[in-house]
Amino acid sequence: MTAKPPFLLFPLQRPFLPDLKEMLAKLTAGRPGSALLIVPHNRPWRYLQHLYGREKTPRLLPKVMTIAEMTGIWRNAAADVPLHTAGLLDQIALLHACVQHLGKEDTKIAGRFARMDMSLFLPWGLRLASLLEELFRQNVEAADITHAEAEAGETAAALLEALGRISAAYLAALEQRGWTTPGLDCRIAARHSATIPHLLAPGEGKTILAAGFFILTGTENTLLHSLWQAGAHICLHTDAGLATGNAAHWSCAEHAAWLRRWKAQAKPAVNAALEEITHRPSFSFFAGYDCHSQLEVLREKLAAGQYALSTAIVLPDSALLMPTLHHLPDKDVNVSMGYPLARSALCRLIQALFEMQTNRSKDGRCYWRHLRRILRHPYLNMLPVATDDEKPRSLREALRSLEALVMAGGRFVDLTSVVRECCATLPAAASELLDAVMRVMSSPLEAARTTADIADWLCGVCNFLITRGGEVWRHFPLDAEAMYRLVQHTAPMLRQTCLAQTPFPAATLHTITRHIIEQERVPFEAEPIAGIQVIGMLETRLLHFDHVFIVDATEDKLPGNPTHDPLLPDSLRAALGLPDAHEHGRATAYAFYRLCAGAAEVHFFWQEGVRDSPLLFGKKSRSRFVEQLLWEEEQRRGKLLEPGEAPLAAAACTAYATQNARKNLARNARLDAALRELTRVPLYASLLDVYLHCPLRFAWQYLYKIKPRQTISEGDDPPAVGECLHKALHAVYLPWLGKTVHTGDISAQRARKCFYKALEHADLQRLLPADSCLMLESAAPLRLKRFLEKQPDSVTILALEHKLSARLLLAGREYDFTGILDRLDRRDGLLVVVDYKTGQVRKPDGSLWSDAVFFDRAARLCASATAMDAAEADTMMEELRTRLPSVQLPCYLAMLDAKKSDPVGDALYVNLGMDGAEIPLLGDLADEERALALRYCTQTLALVLHCLENAETFPASPDKHCSWCPYASLCGS
Repeated sequence: MTAKPPFLLFPLQRPFLPDLKEMLAKLTAGRPGSALLIVPHNRPWRYLQHLYGREKTPRLLPKVMTIAEMTGIWRNAAADVPLHTAGLLDQIALLHACVQHLGKEDTKIAGRFARMDMSLFLPWGLRLASLLEELFRQNVEAADITHAEAEAGETAAALLEALGRISAAYLAALEQRGWTTPGLDCRIAARHSATIPHLLAPGEGKTILAAGFFILTGTENTLLHSLWQAGAHICLHTDAGLATGNAAHWSCAEHAAWLRRWKAQAKPAVNAALEEITHRPSFSFFAGYDCHSQLEVLREKLAAGQYALSTAIVLPDSALLMPTLHHLPDKDVNVSMGYPLARSALCRLIQALFEMQTNRSKDGRCYWRHLRRILRHPYLNMLPVATDDEKPRSLREALRSLEALVMAGGRFVDLTSVVRECCATLPAAASELLDAVMRVMSSPLEAARTTADIADWLCGVCNFLITRGGEVWRHFPLDAEAMYRLVQHTAPMLRQTCLAQTPFPAATLHTITRHIIEQERVPFEAEPIAGIQVIGMLETRLLHFDHVFIVDATEDKLPGNPTHDPLLPDSLRAALGLPDAHEHGRATAYAFYRLCAGAAEVHFFWQEGVRDSPLLFGKKSRSRFVEQLLWEEEQRRGKLLEPGEAPLAAAACTAYATQNARKNLARNARLDAALRELTRVPLYASLLDVYLHCPLRFAWQYLYKIKPRQTISEGDDPPAVGECLHKALHAVYLPWLGKTVHTGDISAQRARKCFYKALEHADLQRLLPADSCLMLESAAPLRLKRFLEKQPDSVTILALEHKLSARLLLAGREYDFTGILDRLDRRDGLLVVVDYKTGQVRKPDGSLWSDAVFFDRAARLCASATAMDAAEADTMMEELRTRLPSVQLPCYLAMLDAKKSDPVGDALYVNLGMDGAEIPLLGDLADEERALALRYCTQTLALVLHCLENAETFPASPDKHCSWCPYASLCGS
């Protein structure tokens, strides 16, 4: 039997690959081409090639093989016939069949899964397949776990209680079909570890080295142990203390356990000087308040220093890749980490199409927000449109026109009709392209029933974008690569499966597609290897950099929070002999400290004080690894480091007090002209109400005529509800027009019937949320009944929805007024205006109409128009604003009184939103008091118009109405 060679230990403080290259030359007597090097991943081979290329000496290079490729060779040597590798969906289908079969013998399994079709079993099948793959890779036999209800849910506990039997049935089903899985290949290779394939066997003139490993899976441990026993060399980049018997760094504890487990000897691979082993890099730390504050400081450091060679920007999370690349001063960098396909713009388009399809209404209408998200997607907006002239045009203008039509409708949109309406107004080329876009994106997805249909749809979308996009994709290589991955990798996985023709609900198809996409990553070329490298933490294994920048070094990224597995929680993994979250932390710690130990300088960036979880109200904090380095620095200095004290820097910003001054719009010639034009046409009460409540909003809305941002109400629609109730009451009183109504003449049943008819005509069932519509259907008839109960004993109905016009002499000038009265009654020989209110009703100050002092001041103010009266005008308007919520009813009374036809009595608000009670404007007044109050109503209008005509500014009046004001963003109040 070949003697087991001692482990070769390379010190962390020295670059590993150059030392490994020298060791290869020593072990092969200067013939590295006779060596086989087994490494964790492919990236180190590029660096090793670069080292050999520097010598410029023709020679055979060593063969380099990843551990996965080695396992595949071992597995093929152990197989009698080639096996088909089952895809993820095939594995789930087999597991579903196995669970259903076990349900015939296990009542607990049957109770949980007997009625589960494939669409309901899918999420559990995904987790179960992943768990069995891990068991195979760890070379662990699955076993039943009983009484797991306390740690997992009931469904998960039922699966765990039959896990051993499910695994056995699953293996039998795979064998029967001649299928295998990547995990099963590892397990089979480990079962045949005693027979080493000829290509991997060490021998005379053939040197085998396994380099750069840390934590091994069960199958990797078995296979590498067999190679080591046959004479292969194990090369570890670790703490030099392991070779001398001294205490090693805690992050290298797994290497010490490895030596003990194999009962192996160890020896130093190189003679390192003491100053090399005790090397300590220069550290700097920066705490930012968000991601961009970190990246801005990173950019400044890179721009200020000389970092063209041996520099790595390490990103613990791939989500940081795009923001980091945008902040780098030198765009000529090498990216060696894959970008998740799920984060690409292409995937966001697919996700938006899925959401639009899933959230359609019962009649097939699309939700406006999901449709707008599609219309604003950059892929569609930059599609070129053919034109007669040479000026390039895109589909953007057509999509904006379509969006305007969508925003002008309700919450749910008939996509077919709105596209047809939009295309009718567009040039032929734009119309054809817009119609093709919506057909390709929507129609096949709506008709999809199987994963094969989804695959065809994905390919159709990508082919359409590529064909119609033309030269656009030359400028967006990442997006072009994402489409390639979708067509060449994702679509075949959906099409080449035993479930490809199985019908699924739309939501299940979307879930399957999302899960397949989440497994894909868009690769980069990873060339050249010199210069600034953008790389992931675990991808730095075996590599060395002089300058290291670690971004977002927070605890949730380094080592990272363990993900919760509903099937097998972390607390139950030890019961199966599987590694827990602590092992992942050890692997990250080794990669982290190994990378830092050999660098000349290391810069850390993280964010503090940012909420990490809205549920637990946690906050981001720096990584425990960074915390240890800071603690060591404080121990060395003998004092605590304060933020801002080198090497611990912190983001600083200047905080300014908010501006308390109200927005104030000065009068100018344009406003003068707009105001003259406005007062030439008939005025109405709501216009004056806007000025009464907020002069600035009046200027934005009626003088500058700025249109509010067009949007669709997501919740209740008070104007639509109010209009519905107005229509219902109009129908209730229409048979009594010109007649006298007595108590009991109008029944609650008639009011209810009229309301439901108005509700159906207004289509509020579609416009309102379901809960709001249900509440309205229940509450409105009851409130109408209360309203009828509170009506006077005898009322003559003179007019309904009556348009009233009059010319009033106000402040020395005549103005035309118009308005619509909800109802005009005759009560006790007097005209009474009735106005229905469905919202909140604020009672006017009844003492206003007997306040002769106030109206005398108003009369004097209206008789003068000098600048000296500006302060008095502001005071008067502010007092009027607090005492009178609206000039609507005073305006109606002034118009009726100007007609001089019938004596005017009062005006009433009807509070339909509460109990239906009538709220009088003037109240019970004697004849002389009523005549004076009517004159005061006219004087109120004169005061408002006088202040409007002579205002020098239009100030904001902040109040609760600012919350729903459409011009709040312009005002800032």
